[in-house]
Amino acid sequence: MNMKTLLGTAAGLMVATGAYAADLPGEAAPAAVDYVKVCDAYGAGFFYIPGTETCLRVKGRVRAGVTYTNNGGDLNDNNDNVQMRADAYVGFDARTASDIGVVRSYFEVAIDDDTRDILATQAFIQVGYVTVGRQDEVANGDGLYGINDSTWAPGDFTATGASVLVDNLGGGFFIGAGIYGNTDSTTRPVLWESGEQAEYQLSGIVGITGQSWGSFDVSGIYRSFDANDNDIWGVKATANLKLVERLSLRLWAAYQDGGDGGALNNIAGEAVENITDLALAASYQVTDPLAVYAGVRYQIVDAAATSAADDFIYGNLGVDYELAPGLNLQGELDYGAQDDWNQFSAVTRLVRVW
Repeated sequence: MNMKTLLGTAAGLMVATGAYAADLPGEAAPAAVDYVKVCDAYGAGFFYIPGTETCLRVKGRVRAGVTYTNNGGDLNDNNDNVQMRADAYVGFDARTASDIGVVRSYFEVAIDDDTRDILATQAFIQVGYVTVGRQDEVANGDGLYGINDSTWAPGDFTATGASVLVDNLGGGFFIGAGIYGNTDSTTRPVLWESGEQAEYQLSGIVGITGQSWGSFDVSGIYRSFDANDNDIWGVKATANLKLVERLSLRLWAAYQDGGDGGALNNIAGEAVENITDLALAASYQVTDPLAVYAGVRYQIVDAAATSAADDFIYGNLGVDYELAPGLNLQGELDYGAQDDWNQFSAVTRLVRVW
């Protein structure tokens, strides 16, 4: 057989093979697998846990920076301090629709900036309006804007307890109440023990939100400590106003009474009997990535003659710049003073959120 015959035979075999192959049924293409299916029922970032109807969101934050502090006045001996600081948290938010409403569980762990301990900062279950577990209390503790925002302490803590928050009364009105252990300590709270006075905090709030002009609310707290007249009660009114485009304003006033037991302190940490707080803060969005803010808080105190406490003024001035989505560079100056005590600090840090 010559070369031409061999080539012709090979070509014929190739054509025949191709023809037979074209007649054979091919295998079906594999179906695409959704390894992560987006859940849009509860906002951005949620996805379905595979094989379930539960939606999960994993969120977190990392902060790292440096702080300079000058402690002045006779009480502070005029010393300077520079610290590197870092903290972080990660939270897991799981939600499932049910016949009794949305069943939500939230768990959050954080690295404490001071002790370096890893703490379960929040752990609660929420069904409809009811929340039980370790949670932020319902009272509004908002202070100024910024890093050192000088919050209203009785309304700004996390503790184990139970609360009800009804936020769909119509017209933006809402109301809430809760009972908690009387401290934000990570130890297990004891509300009552035989032969002892109950120790707890009651918190309540009523307000209106979602308005074109902003929001307004009134909070109240009562904290029972022990049998030594250490109970604290307080009220706070907060207005968050939208004056013009890009400009936000916060005004609040509060009163606290600490009884005679010395359980109440002013911003400087000095024991007082009662405090009247007045505060004003403003934030302006200069450009989409750049915001500037400033605020001032004044405390009028009533203290025993033996206490070093006096009226206290505190203010801050800061800037917040978004370097990239979820990454911000922040800087702030703070100053606080009372009679023979003053403190100045400067902070700069990077913040990453997701």
